[in-house]
Parts: sequence; C-alpha cells; structure tokens
Amino acid sequence: MDALKLDEPRDFVTRQYANLVANGLSGESARARLREVLGPAAVALLGDTDAASTPPADAGVVQRLADAARRLGGRAADAQAAMIHSLAEARLFALDWWRPLRTFLLYILFLLGMAVLIATVNLLWVLPAFSHLDQTMGVRGGAAGWITARGAIRLFAPLLAMAIAFAILATRWFRQRQRMARLEPLAGRSRHGWLHGRSGAAFQTLRWLEFAAALQAAGVADAAVLEAATQVAGWQAQESLQSGGNPLEEKLAQAARLGTFAAELDWQRRLHWSTTQAQLELSRDRQILLARVLFYILIGIMVTVLYLPIFSVASIIGVH
Repeated sequence: MDALKLDEPRDFVTRQYANLVANGLSGESARARLREVLGPAAVALLGDTDAASTPPADAGVVQRLADAARRLGGRAADAQAAMIHSLAEARLFALDWWRPLRTFLLYILFLLGMAVLIATVNLLWVLPAFSHLDQTMGVRGGAAGWITARGAIRLFAPLLAMAIAFAILATRWFRQRQRMARLEPLAGRSRHGWLHGRSGAAFQTLRWLEFAAALQAAGVADAAVLEAATQVAGWQAQESLQSGGNPLEEKLAQAARLGTFAAELDWQRRLHWSTTQAQLELSRDRQILLARVLFYILIGIMVTVLYLPIFSVASIIGVH
C-alpha cells in the first residue's frame, strides 16, 4: 500500500494527535500542543470534539470504543488514538481496493460515450438514408423504419440499460469503499455469497480484531477485551466468528490465559489484514468480470440493431 496516499494535511494532523494522546496527553493537552507547534489552522482540521478527530461517520465507532474502555476501567483517550490509526490504515486499504474499480468504471464510461455518439450519428444520418432506400425500392416496414418507429427507443434502450447499470454499480462500489474506509459493516454480503465469497465474514472478523486491539491499547483487562469488542462490532461480527467453527476467539481466549494475549492479537491482526484484502480483491474481480459480461452483451445488442438495416437491404436485393 502506498503511504503517500495519506500525506494530506488533515491526515498528518490526525496522526500526530493520535500519537500525542497515545503518549499520555489528554485530548485537550494534545490539542494545545498541536496549536502551539502547528498553529490554529491545523487544530481546526480535527473538529470540535475529541471524537470528531475522525470523520463524522467514524465518530460513532470511536465513541462506542471510548465508552466501552471507560466502562471497563481503561483509558478512553488511548482507545480513540488506537482507532485513529486503524481508520487511517483502513483508508489506505479501501483506496487500494477501489483503484481497479475506478479504472473499470472510467473504461465503461468511455464505452458508453462512444456508443451514444455512434447511435446518434446513425440516427441522424445513416437510418434516414436506409429509410429513403426502402421507400425507393417500395419496401414497407423495413428495418430502418422499425428502429425509428417509436423515437428510436429500440436503438437507445441498450444504452439506457448500460447507463442505469453503470450508475447502480458505481454507487454501490463507492459506498462499499466508504464502509471499508470507516470500518463499517458491509451490506448485502450474505444475499450473494456465490459472488462475494468469504469477503464479508473476513471483513467483519477484521473489524472485531481492530476493536479488540483498540480496547487492549486502552488498558482494558485481556479477559474483558473480546466480549467488549464483540458488543462494539455488533451482531455481524458475532455471526462471523461463530460461522464455520472459526477458532479465532478461542485462540485469543487461550492466549489471554497464558499471558500472551497482546502478542497473539497483534499477530492475528496482521494475518487478517492480509487475508481480508485477498478475499475482498477476489470478490471485486468477480464483480468486475460479471459487469464486463453484462456491458458487452448490451453493446452487442446495440451493434446488432445497427446492422439490421444492412441485413434487411441485403436480403431484399438477394430476393430480387
């Protein structure tokens, strides 16, 4: 992953705030230090409250973690700082996942534009010429007249379907990118398991591990971290952990009894970042392949409609 993607001023200030809090400063003291060194404009990038040091959509998760850490005797500021780092990593993760989709969508948009141009040229110049030829030859109900009989809807219907499919896919993928960047549950994973594979369950497990790591960094007792992380992650994480006999929760519980919880949790986090990325990329590639097939079918239908007048005239000439 390319770290330069998070080299914007807001990202830099957010990371420094998280580092200061992790080093023991309170939220207000960390802001004062940033104001002293970086100036008021830098502090303004953080927002108005401690929880607002992340985007508004992330503040709910950060606040729930802070409340859970406080309730279990941990340090809320440390939980917030840990989540800031996790969300920064998730943003990089989502950007890498999104890049091939952006390229594919631009390619489809180019194809759609070219198809609209070709269809318009045929409607304005080619089809009228074929209609005139049909009239000259005394043919009624020729292909050119059939295409333009209802305002050329037969010619532009595939393009309209392409535009609708493009809008649906672009919106869906962009929302998924936002959810991944915010460590929010991915919607609709279970309804299309054949297409998404294990990506939904893998991402839910990754969220659970990130929340557990944030609570552990906040000083919450190892024995209480797992249950608290499940409560923050919601029922989706609990369902993912229980499906397929996943032994992850049991392994971490055993590590807690052995006194090696922190090391095992760090190992599982790094492992699941890698496996989750692989699963989500596989799901993305399957969706791109399915979308390619759909768009090529629609383009093929339009091309077939464009060639109908030629086939019609050729058949008439062959008969005569």
